[in-house]
Amino acid sequence: MQLEQDKKLKKFAELVFEKNKVHNLTAAKTAEDFYNKHIKDCLCAFKKIKPKLSENIVDCGSGAGLPGMVWAILSPNSKIWSVDSNQKKIAFQKHAKRELGLKNIEPIATRIQDHIPPEGSSVVFKAFSSIGAGAESLRRETSIKNLLFFKKDDEKTAQEITEATSLLYDYKRHEYLSNKEKMLIVELYDNKNSNN
Repeated sequence: MQLEQDKKLKKFAELVFEKNKVHNLTAAKTAEDFYNKHIKDCLCAFKKIKPKLSENIVDCGSGAGLPGMVWAILSPNSKIWSVDSNQKKIAFQKHAKRELGLKNIEPIATRIQDHIPPEGSSVVFKAFSSIGAGAESLRRETSIKNLLFFKKDDEKTAQEITEATSLLYDYKRHEYLSNKEKMLIVELYDNKNSNN
C-alpha cells in the first residue's frame, strides 16, 4: 500500500474517533483500535474482492463510511456512492471527504430502498442485518453486476444463506482472514448478469 494511502487511512481513523465523541460512529475505544479492527478488515476484503468489483460501487448502510471511504482511498479510479439513512453519519462522511480530499465518493442520505444503483454496479453490504434483507431492500430497475455481503464465516452466516436460498440465483464464497478471524464475502449475482 502506498504511503499516501496509509496516511489518509490513519487520518480517517482519527476523524472517526474525534467525531465519535459527538455522534455514535463506532464502539472502538481509540483511533488505533478503529484502524486495526475496522479499516484493516476493509483492506483485507478489498484485496480479496478487487477483481470482482465494478468501477461503480454502492456502499449500502455505510454508517461511518465502511467500506466506502476506505475503498475510495484505495481505489481512486472507482466511483463510490455511500448510502445511509442516518443524516448525522452522512454529514460526518461529507466532512471526512473534504478533509481527505476525496473526489470519487458521494455520501447520500437516503434509504437503500430509495436509491437506484447505476447500471452494472457492485453493491456492498457490511454489517447489514441479513443477506435476505439486503437482497430484498434493493430496487431492481437497473441490472447490477453483483451484491457483496461482508460476514463472519460462521454458523449464523450459513443459516442466512440457507434462509435466502430463494433469492440466490447464483452465489460464490470468498474467504479471507481479518485479525485472525475467518471472514467471508458472499457474492450474489444479479439474475440478468449471472455470467459475470
